[in-house]
Amino acid sequence: MKKLLLLLFLCPLLAMGQNQTKDEDQIKAVILKTFSAMKSVDSVALKSCFTSNAMLHISQVKPEGNTLREVPAAKFIQNVMTRKPGDMDERVLSWGPILIDQEIATAWVPYEFYLNGKFSHKGVDVFLLVKTGNEYRIKTLLYNMHQ
Repeated sequence: MKKLLLLLFLCPLLAMGQNQTKDEDQIKAVILKTFSAMKSVDSVALKSCFTSNAMLHISQVKPEGNTLREVPAAKFIQNVMTRKPGDMDERVLSWGPILIDQEIATAWVPYEFYLNGKFSHKGVDVFLLVKTGNEYRIKTLLYNMHQ
């Protein structure tokens, strides 16, 4: 009887853990898809990673002070399309925390960025994602750039 009660108690916890892992895998997949689409200059794939009104916020420390630029994802995608395949290569250095609550999530992702095969900068991408249907999309991308 004790084993049955323990099993009944653990089953929902195990299922919740499996859903968390599945969601984390989906979040990592959309981030990697974003980077791959940038590298291959694939506008259809890149657009599918973002919500329709997504924004990018770029923080850059300069000698004259910190600047913060805001760019609609649509404009970012247009900029990527001016490149040649392979020009832009963003690489995940490690996976930081991924936090999920129902249909919203955040992911902290240290990265390095290479432009035309040469190291350009590194920083941290902070993704804010929303789940619509069965997939996550990027609502906001905040990132910083430094050497």
